[in-house]
Amino acid sequence: MRLLALGGAGSEWLMARGRCAYTVLDASSVPAAKRRAFASMAVNRWAPFADPQAHVQWVGDSAMVWAWSQRDAQAVLEHESGEVPRRIVPESLFVGATLADDAVLVALDEGFEGRVWRRHLLIASAWWPAAPSLAQWNLFLRGAGRMPVSTVALAQSAGFADAPWHVVQGASLQDMWGRYRGLALRVGVAVLLAVLCYPLAGIVRLAIAQAGVERQIASQDDTVQAILSARDQAERDLQAAQALLALRPPQGQVDLFAHAIAAIPGNGWTILEWRMLNRDTLEVLLNMPRPDPRALVVAWEASGFFADVTAELGRGADEVIIRARILPRRDGEAGVAP
Repeated sequence: MRLLALGGAGSEWLMARGRCAYTVLDASSVPAAKRRAFASMAVNRWAPFADPQAHVQWVGDSAMVWAWSQRDAQAVLEHESGEVPRRIVPESLFVGATLADDAVLVALDEGFEGRVWRRHLLIASAWWPAAPSLAQWNLFLRGAGRMPVSTVALAQSAGFADAPWHVVQGASLQDMWGRYRGLALRVGVAVLLAVLCYPLAGIVRLAIAQAGVERQIASQDDTVQAILSARDQAERDLQAAQALLALRPPQGQVDLFAHAIAAIPGNGWTILEWRMLNRDTLEVLLNMPRPDPRALVVAWEASGFFADVTAELGRGADEVIIRARILPRRDGEAGVAP
């Protein structure tokens, strides 16, 4: 896998799809003015790299995101070129075309890319070093919410286009602004300086104000990250507490012992063994003269503290084994906590 140059010196370099991770962000509930900061924060949380760099392409309220490692890209650039590119963009943007609603397999310079489109939005993308098997293709389709098929899609071969497919297919004003925003700002500043001869002091004041805004944004991002980390830790603590609470038996051992003794009919019996088979199942081995399993079952069921009661004779003639499911403590019942 490698970076692919597109054009002459100082041009765009294409990041091979095999080095990228892909996802789609939903920003329908985020105000337009805050979507750039939202995308930056979301990419830092999602990207599977310690030093992520990303290309974000907006389609309406959704953002298509390709991310890669900055260190990895720099190492390839130094090895293959040594020049500093104007920018790095994902290879996928220059191969193939947008579709209204379809699943396709595209042959790239290296490997194959599966794409699932919905209303000209790339909702899912996967890369394989070789053509995927039917099982891999159907797993990819199911992950994108599509039905499995009987054959793998025929790979489409296409060279590199001169322009990305979102521009060729007719991008929205928002897409055009996202792509050429930097150039438009630079041209606007140049025209303004040429026409109005804006004094140097005004430029300095603008730069100072911009630096202050960037510091405020960075401070807010740190605060948001701290809040999100605290929320995640609280959710983990809640899950751990719920898991521990789930291990508690429905009633405490002292209460169970009292209920069990009260439910055993007759006199002269002795408890030989007392076992909790799991959190809500009790097994008791009794020694009693002339044991009557049926009477024991009726008495324990009638107590209101046990259900699914069974009784069977043990190894000795005077032994009987009782098993029962423990019912939860009834409202208002006093008892000792476990």
